[in-house]
Amino acid sequence: MARAEQVSVETESLIRRYQKGDELAIGALIRRYQNYVYRLCYLVMRNEQDAEDMTQETFVRAFQALPRYEIRVGISFEAWLYRIAVNRCRSRMRRKWYQVFPWPSPAPQIAADLETQPDRLVMQDERRSEILTAINSLGDKHRLVVILRYYAGFSNEEIAQSLRIPSGTVRSRLHTARQRLKALLAEPEETKRQQIVSNRVAP
Repeated sequence: MARAEQVSVETESLIRRYQKGDELAIGALIRRYQNYVYRLCYLVMRNEQDAEDMTQETFVRAFQALPRYEIRVGISFEAWLYRIAVNRCRSRMRRKWYQVFPWPSPAPQIAADLETQPDRLVMQDERRSEILTAINSLGDKHRLVVILRYYAGFSNEEIAQSLRIPSGTVRSRLHTARQRLKALLAEPEETKRQQIVSNRVAP
């Protein structure tokens, strides 16, 4: 908790410095968050070039808006920044035909064990690719909340802030996503393929 508070205080200090005209604060904020933003963009886009482009766009948009940013209790800078990143990714996916690429090997070590510990960021290596493939089969609105919750480590409230939806909607989408993923992961291979097609067209 002390560490989280320290990071928050340091971030707020950088924001205030930038708002007072200290251009050096930009570089410090980029160094602090660029890896996290890139990781999130990559998880959404699953394409290195698009992830790099969206990371750059995220920071351009963020620094354009930062002079008007208000530091408020209960609203984190991280959630604000990641909301910009998610919106940039979604905009890119709407602007062009978007190809879904296979997950790299080894798959990212950032998924959850949905069968036994749905709220823990742990998972056996041999199941990683299988779970990530199942997550990718979800519709966009369910896939995004799973990525933000289990990959980015957001709380339900931070997801709600990032996507601008009610917390209850976040909980509902996560519940639906977990149920679909559990069913998919428990099924034999042929049924999985059929379920993936069904999930992609489900509301």
